[in-house]
Amino acid sequence: MVPILSVVGRSNSGKTTLLEKLIRELTGRGRRVGTIKHHFHGPVEVDIAGKDSWRHRRAGARTVALSSPDTLFVVADIAGEWPLEAVAHLALFEADLILTEGFKSSSMPKIEVSRVAQAMPLLCGAEDRLVAVVTDGDPPLTVPRFGLEEVGPLADFIEREFLRGLGVSRVDLLVGGRQVALDNQTQEVLARVVRSLVPDSQDVSGGPPIELRLRG
Repeated sequence: MVPILSVVGRSNSGKTTLLEKLIRELTGRGRRVGTIKHHFHGPVEVDIAGKDSWRHRRAGARTVALSSPDTLFVVADIAGEWPLEAVAHLALFEADLILTEGFKSSSMPKIEVSRVAQAMPLLCGAEDRLVAVVTDGDPPLTVPRFGLEEVGPLADFIEREFLRGLGVSRVDLLVGGRQVALDNQTQEVLARVVRSLVPDSQDVSGGPPIELRLRG
């Protein structure tokens, strides 16, 4: 599965600013970056009032997709918040790295942004999988520290720790939206079984991954 790294911090700590700089830096290095923003003040309105897709939702459509030659946009009603892994698997499988803003309660590794002016302790510790801190101060830390403008060194750290030598799994198994680890032998067996079901005439080498979904 694509590696996920969460940027967390208190309100007005500079999470979005850091993410913007980090996305530009990693994209400039040829990395394909996807992002997920955590919004916890629900409900969210991201469609434009009066447009066709907005009218479809108001008419009762549970899910609305807008497709163009270079953009895919999906809005859906859900009964409860999806696990981060499920969102990443559904929407961002073509990325090399997924950066999230928020999700401090997730099990994913985290970079915390902290400013001295806020005079507040860190939100995360080792038990939260904190891997680095971006700050304008010099707090005692057991993880690497980066200054607010040290985007290049931070990108070096991310590439070294999360992208170098990364082997892409042949099979991703999610149960209830949570990823289940599979050893290489199991992946090989499942890949052969599923590919045997694909008609010989259908070339899937250059397209999206094959998906098999089981309900119930």
